[in-house]
Amino acid sequence: MSDTNSTLPAGYKRPTFHNCEDGVSDLCPAEASLYGDYFTLGACIFFVVLHGFALVLQLVFGFRARTWSFSSWLTMGILFELLGYAGRIIMSSDPWVYGAFVLQLVMLILGPTLVAASISVTFKHIVLWYGPEHSIFKPWLYPWVFVGTDLFSIVIQSAGGIVSARAIGGEVKNQELLDVGSALLVAGTTFQMANMVVCGGLMVLYLWRRRRGITNDAEKLQSPGGATQNASSCAESDKTIKPNDKKTKMFVRAITVSYILIIIRCVYRVPEQQMGWGNDLMQNEATFLTLDGAMMLISIWILTIFHPAFFFPFLSKKSGEDASADKPLESGSDQETREIGTLFNTTKESN
Repeated sequence: MSDTNSTLPAGYKRPTFHNCEDGVSDLCPAEASLYGDYFTLGACIFFVVLHGFALVLQLVFGFRARTWSFSSWLTMGILFELLGYAGRIIMSSDPWVYGAFVLQLVMLILGPTLVAASISVTFKHIVLWYGPEHSIFKPWLYPWVFVGTDLFSIVIQSAGGIVSARAIGGEVKNQELLDVGSALLVAGTTFQMANMVVCGGLMVLYLWRRRRGITNDAEKLQSPGGATQNASSCAESDKTIKPNDKKTKMFVRAITVSYILIIIRCVYRVPEQQMGWGNDLMQNEATFLTLDGAMMLISIWILTIFHPAFFFPFLSKKSGEDASADKPLESGSDQETREIGTLFNTTKESN
């Protein structure tokens, strides 16, 4: 896609979606459209196919594991991304198809927020798994705080997309209404980015508090009389701990990477929308496919490959009882602490 506007003849009246309903012509060249050129068909098909494949897998995994909340948000996010690129496929042959423009605009704006919400719903379960005593607020608040703010972002961005589409779709572009739509889009994306950074920061704080708790428990075990006092509890804990915790750590690392990729996408989208419609950054398709398309595609496939059905069954309604049996003790003692206690006890007995 071209990253610059073509020079138009003097006195040339810029075409709009309304008076270019018949498609590309001498009066309605592709270069005069908002994106400055045709979309690349091969790239659009590539994203539709891979999102479609991921969508099928998510449906299969979601029903198999009954991870209803996670799978619902993620499935909707993938579907929105797929529909967005389907709209771009239509525009690859005619950039003046208004319906396709609205479809790809709204879907590709909202899709990432839905994917982010699917990650947010896992935070509560991660806190419950590793120990709610390390959290600064009750686990039941996590969905309300994290997913609730995602919904607020969706509302703002939806309003921005609809207002912008309405402003551009008339016979004459309504610049005042378009400015309002652009402001809403920028505000919604900025809020989403800030919200993700804050929510991610809260989870980092939780992990830090948990790590500090582990260290304190280890010091207590090594204190005089501490090993004897905790020997029986460590022995009981070793009977319940299972290899699932290793997979859980992989799942946490996977959603962390996925989360960061979505934030990168938001960082790109803010200036892309703030610079105004038809700006050079918006018309640079390669940049969009790299910093939006690729970031979201990789994020979605990470969440598909490291699906909680296989790596975090505690999230599953189907295996809730089995997962609870595998869950580390809520007192804060985890495998690392037990290993330290066991090693200390063994050393003491040998002496």
